[in-house]
Amino acid sequence: MHSARRSEALDQVELIAWLLDNSIPIPGTGRRVGLDGVIGLVPGVGDLLSAGVSLLVVVRAAQFRLPRVVLARMLANVALDLVVGAIPVLGDAFDLWFKASTRNLDLMRRYLAAPESSTRDQWLFFAGILLAMTAAVVLFVWLLTAAIGWLFAF
Repeated sequence: MHSARRSEALDQVELIAWLLDNSIPIPGTGRRVGLDGVIGLVPGVGDLLSAGVSLLVVVRAAQFRLPRVVLARMLANVALDLVVGAIPVLGDAFDLWFKASTRNLDLMRRYLAAPESSTRDQWLFFAGILLAMTAAVVLFVWLLTAAIGWLFAF
């Protein structure tokens, strides 16, 4: 991507991240929330809408040809924000802390500044998710087996 187009695209990503995650100050707290937290209050539609806008950041990152594992990490951030954000009350609190678009902008800046930088952290993230999912399945099977054994013991 040419330097002028690249700068313009990065400016767009920065604007999207700021609007979604930090555009609204919370008086007396020094904290900020964005439109993601506000439109996320609308059940169902709000979280889907903010996730759709967050995907624009990932699309721009793909246009910059960031490593696939980094794009996958960005998609995981958007998915986590969508899934947890959809939980009433807890999701709204989560949106105050987990700013997916800002996290994705940081990833984008990191890999644009140093394209040769290691993707080790991103691979470790997915290895951790795989390990956690495996542990959850093993725990579920163990609990199910124990429950069936307990039921048939009577």
